[in-house]
Amino acid sequence: MTLVLAIPLIMIGGSLGAICRFLVLSAVASWTRMPGWCGVMIVNVIGSFLSGLFVHWIGTDLSALQDHGASLMAIEVEKVELQELLALSAVGFCGAFTTFSSFSLDNYFLSIEGRGRLFVNVVGSVVLCFAAVYGGWLLGSVVAS
Repeated sequence: MTLVLAIPLIMIGGSLGAICRFLVLSAVASWTRMPGWCGVMIVNVIGSFLSGLFVHWIGTDLSALQDHGASLMAIEVEKVELQELLALSAVGFCGAFTTFSSFSLDNYFLSIEGRGRLFVNVVGSVVLCFAAVYGGWLLGSVVAS
């Protein structure tokens, strides 16, 4: 895949991811009494889950194609298409949807306000996002089979 193709795909996925992040954060702020940093943690967990799902699902599709004895040309064409899908979904959408810079800024402010909330946000985000990637990976393996 060339940069000429990858960049627009990442831009499209990134635009959709940023819009979805805004919508989720707005919904959490409007519909719950959770502080803003909880909305960021929710977005990061969902984005981590989707990253695991997309990467596993796309990787499984390529492996299945190779296992079924497809021609080298068919494999190369499919590989390009899967790389495009990965650029759009995991790099573009999930990259813009997740909010690590916002997470870091929130943690800075939480460190000033109180260590307890900082601990909950850091540990909760890391543990839940790791679990979400694992869950997405597992779902990807079920969907792909």
